[in-house]
Amino acid sequence: MTARDPARRGTAGRRLAHATVLGALGALGACNTPTPTLQFRFAGPPSQSCPSTECSQIPMTCKTVMSIRIVDPADTSAPYLSECIDVPAGKQDMCSLATVDLTAKPLPVRDLEVQVALYPASVIPSDPDAPDGRRCPANVQYSAATGFPVEQSPTPALGGQAFYHPGDDTVTVTLGCTDLASINESCVTANPLDVTASVDDFDTLYPVPGGSNGPASQLRVSVGEPRMLDGAYVLSGNDSRTLKPVSGGGALAPAIWADDIDLRFDKYVCVEVYETIGQSTGALRCKQVTAGSRLELRGARISKETLQKLLGALEPQAPPPFEFPDKGLTIGVVADQATNPVSGITVTPSVGTLRYQSSQGMLVGGVTSSTGIFVSTDAPFGTTFSTSGGGRPSISAIGGMVGGRVTIVVLQFGGPPL
Repeated sequence: MTARDPARRGTAGRRLAHATVLGALGALGACNTPTPTLQFRFAGPPSQSCPSTECSQIPMTCKTVMSIRIVDPADTSAPYLSECIDVPAGKQDMCSLATVDLTAKPLPVRDLEVQVALYPASVIPSDPDAPDGRRCPANVQYSAATGFPVEQSPTPALGGQAFYHPGDDTVTVTLGCTDLASINESCVTANPLDVTASVDDFDTLYPVPGGSNGPASQLRVSVGEPRMLDGAYVLSGNDSRTLKPVSGGGALAPAIWADDIDLRFDKYVCVEVYETIGQSTGALRCKQVTAGSRLELRGARISKETLQKLLGALEPQAPPPFEFPDKGLTIGVVADQATNPVSGITVTPSVGTLRYQSSQGMLVGGVTSSTGIFVSTDAPFGTTFSTSGGGRPSISAIGGMVGGRVTIVVLQFGGPPL
C-alpha cells in the first residue's frame, strides 16, 4: 500500500467485523491470488476523529447510504466497480457496515484504489435507472494528506480511501468522521408533516387503482420542491421524500401513498411519480403550499406511449424513440368534471408559450382541440397556466420546466382540488 493508505499511517482505530467483498477483488488473478476481504476502521485523533474507534459506540440512527468505488488510481473517472447501497439498519450503530456485501464482479489483479463514502439517505437522490436505485456522487474528493473526504457538496458523513495490491488478503479502509452529525440529524424533526397522495392517470384522469399486482405496484411516489440551480430548476434527493404505499381499500379503490416527512416547503409542493419498469421519466404535478401540518395531494402518471407521441410531435422529422429534453417539459390537459377533454379553450401561461395538440396529433396554435392537450417547452417552473373562453369560468394550475422531469398540468372544470 502507498503512504496515503490510512491503514498504514498509524491512524488510531480498531478492527471491526469485516464486510466481505464476495470475490470482487482478485477474481481474474492466478489461482494462488487470495480474494481479499474489506474491513473498516474508524479514525481517532488528530484528523476527522470519530466519537470512538469502536463501531458499537458510533451511532447511525437515521437511514444511511454507502458508496463503494474500486478504481484505477491513475484514472478514478472510470470505476471497475461502483455501488450505491442502503446500509441495513441493524442496531443503529456503525457495526451495521459489516453486513454490507458487494456484488461479485471480476476485477483486474493490479493496484487498485478503494473509495468508501457514507451519506444520509436524504441527500442521495433516487434513480430508477441506477442499478441500486440510487445515484451516489461519482467525484468524491479525498485529501492526499489524510485519505479522508474534503469539504464538498454533498460532503460525506464518513469516508476514506485505501489501496489494494495483488496478493493482499485484506483491504482496510479507515473512515474519517467528516460530518457524522449529518446522518444522525437527517431524520430528526420536531413537527413532521403528514402527507397523503393519490395518482391520476393522465390519459383518463381517473385515479390509479390499488392492488398488489395492479399499476400502482409499479409506481414510486415522492414529494418535494424544485430549487433553482445554475439558472434552472431541479429536484434533488435532498429536497424530496419517498412516500410509502398504504394498503387497504381493495383493488378498485384509488391507490394511496403516505408518510410523515421532515421537509418544509417554501412556496410549492410537487408529487413526483416514477414508473419503475423500463426507462421512465419522472412526472411532477405541483401546487402552491397552504398552511397546516397535513397535505392531501394528487400526482399524475403519464404513459410512455403518450409521452413519446407528444415528443414526436415536437420533432416530427426525428426518428423514434424520441429523446426527452434535459431542461424539462410541461404537458397539460383541459377537461370537464366528467374527465372528458374540452375543446375551444385558450390556455395562457404567465410566462412562456405553448401549443395545442390537434385531433391529428400535431402541435399547433389556436385553442384546445378534441384532445384538450397542450405543451410548453419554455415556461419556467412556477408558471401559472390559466384558461379562458368556451363560456366557462377561468381556472389555473402551476407548471413549468424542471430538469429531467415532465411537469403535468391538469385544468379540470369542477374537478376535485389538488
